Amino acid sequence: GYQRRVHENAAGSNFAHASVSNTTENTAFFFCSEADQIEYIGKVEEFVKARKHLTKTHAVSVRSYHSKDDKTVLFTVELTPFKNPTPAKAIAESKTPLLDIVSTDKFLDLRSGVAKERYQELLNRKHSSFTPVFAINTDPEHPDQHIVSVAFKADRPAYFGLLTSVINEVKSARVTKKFLETFSNGIQIYTLYVSGTNAQVLAHKANVSGLLPFRPNSAIERLFTSGTITAQKSLFFDAMMNFAFYFSPAAESEDFTRLATMVEKEAVGLTRLKSLRATLTQEIMSENYLGELLETHVDLSILIYNDFKAGSTAEGRAEIQSKINDRFDRDVHARTIFTSFLRFNEAVVKHNFFKGEKAAMCFRLDPKVFMPKLDFPRVPHGIFMFQAPGWRGFHIRFTDIARGGVRMIISDQRSYRANKLSVFQENYNLAHTQLLKNKDIPEGGSKGTILISKRHLAGLDEADKLSFFRQYVDALNDVIVPDQPGVVDNLKENEIVFLGPDENTAGHYPVIAALHAKDRGFKFWKAFTTGKEPSLGGIPHDTYGMTTRSVRQNVTGLYRKLGLDETKTVKFQTGGPDGDLGSNEILRGNEPIQAMVDGSGVLYDPNGLNRDELVRLAKKRVMIQEFDTSKLSKGGFFVKADKNRDAAGNDPVILPDGTKITKTVEFRDTFHFSPYLKCDIFVPCGGRPKSVTLENVHKWVLNHPTATGESMLKGLVTDVKPTDLKFKYIVEGANLFITDDARIALEKVGVVLIKDAAANKGGVTSSSLEVFTSLALSPEQHDKLMCCEEGNLTPFYNGMVEDICNFVEERAHREFELIWKTSLERPEIAKSLIVDALSRKIVDIRSFILKSNLFEDKKFVKYILEQYTPKTLKTVVSIDDIMKRVPENYQQAICAVWLASNYVYSYGIYSNEFDFYQFMQEHRSKA
Repeated sequence: GYQRRVHENAAGSNFAHASVSNTTENTAFFFCSEADQIEYIGKVEEFVKARKHLTKTHAVSVRSYHSKDDKTVLFTVELTPFKNPTPAKAIAESKTPLLDIVSTDKFLDLRSGVAKERYQELLNRKHSSFTPVFAINTDPEHPDQHIVSVAFKADRPAYFGLLTSVINEVKSARVTKKFLETFSNGIQIYTLYVSGTNAQVLAHKANVSGLLPFRPNSAIERLFTSGTITAQKSLFFDAMMNFAFYFSPAAESEDFTRLATMVEKEAVGLTRLKSLRATLTQEIMSENYLGELLETHVDLSILIYNDFKAGSTAEGRAEIQSKINDRFDRDVHARTIFTSFLRFNEAVVKHNFFKGEKAAMCFRLDPKVFMPKLDFPRVPHGIFMFQAPGWRGFHIRFTDIARGGVRMIISDQRSYRANKLSVFQENYNLAHTQLLKNKDIPEGGSKGTILISKRHLAGLDEADKLSFFRQYVDALNDVIVPDQPGVVDNLKENEIVFLGPDENTAGHYPVIAALHAKDRGFKFWKAFTTGKEPSLGGIPHDTYGMTTRSVRQNVTGLYRKLGLDETKTVKFQTGGPDGDLGSNEILRGNEPIQAMVDGSGVLYDPNGLNRDELVRLAKKRVMIQEFDTSKLSKGGFFVKADKNRDAAGNDPVILPDGTKITKTVEFRDTFHFSPYLKCDIFVPCGGRPKSVTLENVHKWVLNHPTATGESMLKGLVTDVKPTDLKFKYIVEGANLFITDDARIALEKVGVVLIKDAAANKGGVTSSSLEVFTSLALSPEQHDKLMCCEEGNLTPFYNGMVEDICNFVEERAHREFELIWKTSLERPEIAKSLIVDALSRKIVDIRSFILKSNLFEDKKFVKYILEQYTPKTLKTVVSIDDIMKRVPENYQQAICAVWLASNYVYSYGIYSNEFDFYQFMQEHRSKA
């Protein structure tokens, strides 16, 4: 048995409490008063947490019963061995019902047939669903009572308090029993028996519970479980804090102003200073600090929520701002934070917060409200901010019509905090780079990010990743598909958003997104994503090497200008044969490759890796870990990156020269600095952004031990011979592998570098023309001409592929030639800065054209569309029909970019207004 003690609570009533001192290792009993059940739910969770080592192999079963007078609650906890602790293979291969695979023998023996059916149905739905999974059933024994069942996927059982608090918001509701069962596939099912309310109310509460942020011991959780705030306010506070975390401005100071004046004449000096200030500001403004501030001043936080709920007006915000100023008259930092909380209401112009059922929250933000106060070089056109229990994310676009991929960021426990701090900055940088890269297409730059939450990293599988991606797509469709019930729209504009594949969202993800947009009623669903297979009219980048075509134009351009023999130019490559860029760089290049790095590890051969073996891997699209190491020459090696081996402290990996590698992941991540490596050209085709920075770039300059990034940047490292450089030439296939200041530092010591915005634009160029084709063709034409199977492609499809390949290579060639010509004319300017100037000039001219009345001249618009439209497309559709089918703002974007890019490529970066006048006169005369 168990010992019982009688305690008297503050109200003077008695209740029983069981000591856990006499429980067994895997069983516990708790008694408490109804008023204290949230506290004792915490004790249940502590009991399970103390046995965390068992929860991978044992099911957790929690059962809770309320006494008839509602004064006492009993909890029992039991851990029982799973039938199959690692069920993935059995689930994939077996036809056995899922419940029989992932539960325990005891569960199957004791639960009724009706209960098992309910659990089976929830497990099946959770396995494939991306929205909160719940069921509301009538209790057959008590018709006035409902059974609420909610399924979660989480690393530990900790949702009892959350669910109980959600139900307790319904004043008439009474919970009589509640159960938890965990399963070996990571699913947890919570079941509550509730009387005193109806199924519709309970369905709403169950849906809300699936969206609530769960961070144990956080300010929001404390406020919610104590009953201070409702579930709806919890969701709002979480979004409001997220906004403030990323968009609170740094405090101005005289010191900063003086420093800014001192460094503004240095290359990227002011940009670096502002970036440092933004980073330091975010470092000290932790989410814990924001939460404590919110909790301490919850009355002000509730005023901000009420303003949001009422529709937020300038007058209402001014009244709240006055209260904030009075409250924090001597605390500038706290005043800044609460002002950011309030600014969230002003920034949100469209949202799905009050939509009944949703997969995630999505807020369309107006960047003009808050971005000018932050340290960013350009204000985007629009930002979407996403919030969900398992991830957070953004989508940033710099023009109305914009294109870019969605990147899913999967951290390890070590890197999560840094990724959380930098996710918006990384998203912004990627979108801005995309803007500069999209100089040849009508779409400006955009990018999306999905950062997986820390507590979902353990056990993350493909189904989880796909679920998070579908939540992102569904929430975005909530706010871009017109007239959605429950969506608040103060923007009053129809927005066209295009997505593309990126890290962890390639393969079948674009197809899923497009079909989901179709189901949601998005008019331009065929153009919603690119990278789809041909059966949906897609032109896969990897199949035709679209991105690599532009990279290789720059690589071979260098060889041509410098008189180099490709077959004797030794190359290093990050990004392996499993990826698009990596595989096509192998297949389309003829250089001897000294080393290659991908997710699986490091492959190195001082005499050059066996080309036939690399081609075999590239055609199979597999990682370098499948390289036949018997084909390595003396001194060659493969080191597998194995974080489990590193953590366990196993025997080191010993290289042929006797070097011992104890940290294989670090060896992989830093191999681009390794002393083993010295090549003519480096083509990064993968790797994390900012792998090379001003702090470590000096490692690429040999025989100059006193060199630093700063001294390189200032031009103080002289007498650098080509033989002193780890790489003499760099063509960036991967985005942002090298920071801006590191690029300039490298060029100052003689490295010939072509940056990402110029080198890797082929993929997005292909995507744009794929979209234009889908918009220009009628649905019937598109299905007949573009939707075909591999091996049975239509002549039209093949013609479009040829046209697009030619366009990609022609545009890459023209840009490279202009960069080289400008560099010869102005050798004092780094090529990476020339690329930036070229891109900015096209982007700025495009912006000016879009604001003009040029498009009133329909004859001129038709002339430009005639020049822009691929010849194969013109064989089946007239320009007049294209003008009827393609959205007008998209036509205008085509005209603007065609004029801007052709003008700059023809007249140069430093051309003037009269040159532009001549250019326009020339083309108007042809129209």
